[in-house]
Amino acid sequence: MTTSERTAMLRDLDIQGPTGSDRLTEHQGSRPLRRGHRAVWSVAAAGAVLLAACGGPPTSGDQEAGGRTTVAEGGDSKLPDCPLEALEKATAPVKIDLWYGGLGGSTQATMEGMAKRFNESQDKVVVTANNQGNAYQEVLRKYQAASPRPQQLPQVIYLEDTALGEMVDKGQVLPAEACMKADGYDTDQLMPAARAEFSVDGVLWPGYMNVSTPMLYFNKVHFQKAGLDPNDPPGTMEEVRAAAQKLKDAGVSQKPLSFKADRWFFETWLTGIGQDIVNNDNGREGPATEASFNTPEAAELLGFLDQMNSDGLLNAFAATEGSIDHYLALVSEQSSMVIETSTASTTIRDALGGQITAAEAGIDFDQSVIDKANLVPGGGPYPGIESPGKVFASGGAFYILNTGTPAEQAASWQFLKFMLQPENAREWHTNGGYLPVVKSVLDEEEVQTFWDTDVAGVLLKNAVDQLRAADPDQAGPLIGPFPDYAEAVQGAFEAVLFDGVEPAAALDKAEKSVNKTLSDYNGN
Repeated sequence: MTTSERTAMLRDLDIQGPTGSDRLTEHQGSRPLRRGHRAVWSVAAAGAVLLAACGGPPTSGDQEAGGRTTVAEGGDSKLPDCPLEALEKATAPVKIDLWYGGLGGSTQATMEGMAKRFNESQDKVVVTANNQGNAYQEVLRKYQAASPRPQQLPQVIYLEDTALGEMVDKGQVLPAEACMKADGYDTDQLMPAARAEFSVDGVLWPGYMNVSTPMLYFNKVHFQKAGLDPNDPPGTMEEVRAAAQKLKDAGVSQKPLSFKADRWFFETWLTGIGQDIVNNDNGREGPATEASFNTPEAAELLGFLDQMNSDGLLNAFAATEGSIDHYLALVSEQSSMVIETSTASTTIRDALGGQITAAEAGIDFDQSVIDKANLVPGGGPYPGIESPGKVFASGGAFYILNTGTPAEQAASWQFLKFMLQPENAREWHTNGGYLPVVKSVLDEEEVQTFWDTDVAGVLLKNAVDQLRAADPDQAGPLIGPFPDYAEAVQGAFEAVLFDGVEPAAALDKAEKSVNKTLSDYNGN
């Protein structure tokens, strides 16, 4: 397949992204990263990436606004009732609508197939899955517009993980854990890091989570040509820089690391060294009131990336919604590595079309494969500041809205409980490209075979291992006005890489903006 054919295929795919230009100068020396203060793609890689206006939380639905007041004195969770009996009393099938977005290709097919199978499996509930757009943000914007008029809302909504704070604060969500307890579902069946990420004050809010993490993808052929071990990818950003220098010096790729300047990576790097993005334990012990990301380590991180950019080792792109430029850099072989969501692995598999086998893409890669393709995808853990694989659970989540009737709320839980069944959670992993959220799925023979015999599985196994090892006590930031926060941090990232702003100045500006946003949101 030619480069132009690969590019055309890539443009035809449904690319999502969380929210380019570049510059190139001669090598000027590196800026190493210090310790923190606390302890592909192929022929057409693409994928569903994560991303993440606001105002103070309104009062609507069946709960009071500011749903964070869910823990009573003594530490016992005070959960609302889940009206399971309302569905039992229904005399006709209960119809529920699901709003989703940010899914394309095999992930969208998995979503639609899940709804179809659920409807066929029983006769009490009929769910209709309605696609609201190509990105998570489109669904959130539609929800925000309809929120003051609850009758316009669906019964279930699928949103990015970053919307958790706002959804809890608005008071329009029935915590799924209320239904889990009422229905005898043991939340210990869920992956600890996923459960921690989507819990507030000890209560799990969504009923199902499509979890992903960032990871490294790289071209094994390029690594082989540059004298790098294609079966030993770089595990830290220092090692990424060293690999990029070898790739450039060998003339293998012009700008070896294709990099979308996404605030998600910034948050993951800092959280990985124990630094919070906002105060109050990253917003987990209480609503965030101040930014805490403006640290010497953060400034050094941005400086490190800026130096890579100046040295021609970074192919930097703005994190524009729906952009595929960072993928095209790999398809054209201008770059050899990219940091992206684990969900991209399924799109990579689909685009490969069987040109190489899973074994050839995996540990059995050798010189003979170069004769078959110039693009052989490899995967590795997320390269951290100190060590590899330091991530928190990200992705999307399904919420039950309490603005529906009791029967609709109970019906919504039945659909989410259906997805929690191991065979359906497995489907989200093997066909949808998301990571297993139900622990028992990890031990299934079919899943382990998928990791060995499917190109997507070979790549995804890196992210599975990351999630399994992730520290539940280091969840990502919980911020009510997340879109405004994200805009400020994204602006700092791009100001450094594209506008020549010094890291300290960019972080100072972002900190002031976020502090004002949080103050306004909290009514101060």
